[in-house]
Amino acid sequence: MLAEAPRPLSAELMANRIFSPFAYPLPRQARIVPIVAAEAERLAATFPVVWQAGESGPALVVLRTLMENGTGFAPGTERALSLLPLLFQAYPLTLPADLGGPGTADRPGRRLMLDTACADEPGDAGAPIATSDGKLSRGTELRLRALELFERDLARTRALGAALLRHGLLEPWSLAFDLGAGQRCEITDLLVVAPRVFDTPALAPVMEEFGIAAARLLSLHRLSLFRTGQLLVLARAATARGIAA
Repeated sequence: MLAEAPRPLSAELMANRIFSPFAYPLPRQARIVPIVAAEAERLAATFPVVWQAGESGPALVVLRTLMENGTGFAPGTERALSLLPLLFQAYPLTLPADLGGPGTADRPGRRLMLDTACADEPGDAGAPIATSDGKLSRGTELRLRALELFERDLARTRALGAALLRHGLLEPWSLAFDLGAGQRCEITDLLVVAPRVFDTPALAPVMEEFGIAAARLLSLHRLSLFRTGQLLVLARAATARGIAA
């Protein structure tokens, strides 16, 4: 999972103050963020929804910008909480990278982490994770809810990606763009469903296994790829502004 300095959430950390996700660099700047299928509909109209190759198999992700410095976002999306993936709605609370323990939020085996990275743009005084009498703050409860929604759909999302890979339906989607002034965007580990299979029976085994959930996700995925052109325009504009400044 995305984090800069994660630590297991222990009793001693419960008094730490947490701020809006946008107070921290990572949610403002990360260009590729893991998501689950349940949130694809909320994000696909704005960002490409694709897969990222990894050691444990293809992970469903959103590509939020082609830039790595927090620029190049579509206007109005940089600080829109509704367009934050669930993992960033929960930030700085997060899950362990391996998700090795059982569970959902109501199971005692679930392990939570806190990214102890500094908030460099706090907009207010924040709130403690828990008060002195042990009650969780409202902000903490909302973050735990986002993590619960993410974790609840993670196994299904991973299984769907693994099925696409197993049936040979994913292909590399390498992005290589000239952004101007000698700057380039190079992203080489993304995957998409091969366009040729959409009008063939090749998707049938996946549809049979996952039903309407697969049909919905694949439709959103295919349509979302058109957002890449806008991201390229925005990245080139951000590069030009940086040079002018």
